Amino acid sequence: MSLSLLTLALLAAPSAAACPASERVYDSAPRDPNADPVHGFWYRNADRTLWAVVPKDGWRVGRNKSYWVRPPGTTLTIAGRRIGADPTPLRARIPCCYPTGFQIVGLDFPAKGCWEVSATAGRSALVFVTEVKP
Repeated sequence: MSLSLLTLALLAAPSAAACPASERVYDSAPRDPNADPVHGFWYRNADRTLWAVVPKDGWRVGRNKSYWVRPPGTTLTIAGRRIGADPTPLRARIPCCYPTGFQIVGLDFPAKGCWEVSATAGRSALVFVTEVKP
């Protein structure tokens, strides 16, 4: 059985459903007097003032606990939306009162797929696209 050239071209083409995930970097978070050093894969902005660590097993549907870095004394806000599907928003659980730069965050993704996550803290902003798995 031979495949036609059209079939071969379709098989070789990238999937339209592929998620154009943002590049992650392997790095250590800036030192914080109230937290142990954190090494891992991060999304971070260009001026390195806002960071989000990617959980070891990646983002999953449901609750995800994550370590973030933001400018000390600023309020972190996070929003997210699924790209190309039902626009049910991401739910961010951001507890108060972290006095220094690190912040523990809970992100609840209601569905798998490709998600755009936007965060701000003071004058810092971070936007990344990531894949959420079942």
